[in-house]
This record gives sequence, C-alpha cells and structure tokens, in this order.
Amino acid sequence: MRKIALFLVSMAMMAVLVGCDPMGDIELTAGDSGIYVEDDGAIKYGSCEKFDKKYYNEDQLENEIDTEVADFNKSKYSSVDDACSVEKFQANSKEASLVLDFVTTYDFKNYMLNYAGFEEDGFYIGPISDNDKCEITGTFKKPHSKETVKAKDIKKMKDCILATYTPMKVQVEGDIKYISSNCKINEDDVVSTSPNKGDLSNVDYIIDDE
Repeated sequence: MRKIALFLVSMAMMAVLVGCDPMGDIELTAGDSGIYVEDDGAIKYGSCEKFDKKYYNEDQLENEIDTEVADFNKSKYSSVDDACSVEKFQANSKEASLVLDFVTTYDFKNYMLNYAGFEEDGFYIGPISDNDKCEITGTFKKPHSKETVKAKDIKKMKDCILATYTPMKVQVEGDIKYISSNCKINEDDVVSTSPNKGDLSNVDYIIDDE
C-alpha cells in the first residue's frame, strides 16, 4: 500500500501531458498531480513518476496498483464495489503515468485520506457545509476578475470546495466560483494551488448534483 501511495503522492522531475480525453486540459509537469471534477461529481486523479531505473518493473507496479484499487473497492471506505478504477496506466524506460477514476468525491476523499497518506486537516473535497477539519481562511478571488470575498462568506455558500496542502492542478467541468488568493488560474480555467508546503489552498466550485 505504501509503495502505491508514494507513486501517487511523491512526484518526480518529469513532464507528461495527460491528454484531453482523460483529464481535460490538465498538463502534469515536475512535481504536479491533477484532479478533474466532472459535472456529476465523479473525479479523475492523475499522477506521474520517473521510471528510469533498471530494477523498476512495469508489470509488478501495475499489479500492485490493481491490487490496491481492488482492496479499496472492498473496504469500508468505498461507497460501491467499483468506486475506483484504473483509467490509464502507462510506463516506459523514462516515466510512468497513472489516472484513477472515482465515482464520487466521497470515494476520492476517502482514498486520499486512508490510502494515500493525506491528513484530514490538510485535504478535503466535497460540500462546504460538510467540511469540519480544514480551515477556510484568508481572501478568495473570483477567477479572471478583481472581485474578492472573505472566508466567512465562502463558509456560507452551498457549493463544493477542494482544500489541500499539496500542490495540485485542478479543472472542473462546472463553474469555479472562487479560489484562494494563493492560487493561480490559466486561460483554460486550470487552477494551480499554492506550491508552498504547508500553505492551504481552497477552490470553491459548483457541480450538477441533480
């Protein structure tokens, strides 16, 4: 389990474009991981790692990934039997990339907290009203605008939020309403959370929950 957690969380000096098919416009570069939120709340999580040592074994790594995914799906942390699945796994003599599909934000949150080693006070995704561990503080800005709001206003909203200490790239099929002032957003509406370790970032977004 720890080996796969390290694969997911510990990024290496490399670059991979996780193309438009699996994860929208997210480009994973050195030290990045990516989250793509679909309209129905399903999550795609992408990661990549340097894979250039002679002792690395592609088949062994793929088997370990499949075993961990199967274990999660049978655990108390998953909402259904197929809560997580492997969308894409590729490896060559230089790099390996992985995209995991989660049917709900609930399953993705549980996987990150219970399998990938994230802490409850440093990672949350889901309705703002259900967040009771991660602080929502500071100033928020509306994407591509000078409009700002305070954290106390964000806490009253009925949207969903991603809070993370870990640098990530995030894209949402729906609308991103506000982002922490320490986040950046590009012309494709891909948000880069703060690159500083221990710096909590928040992304306030809307999904179609009907």
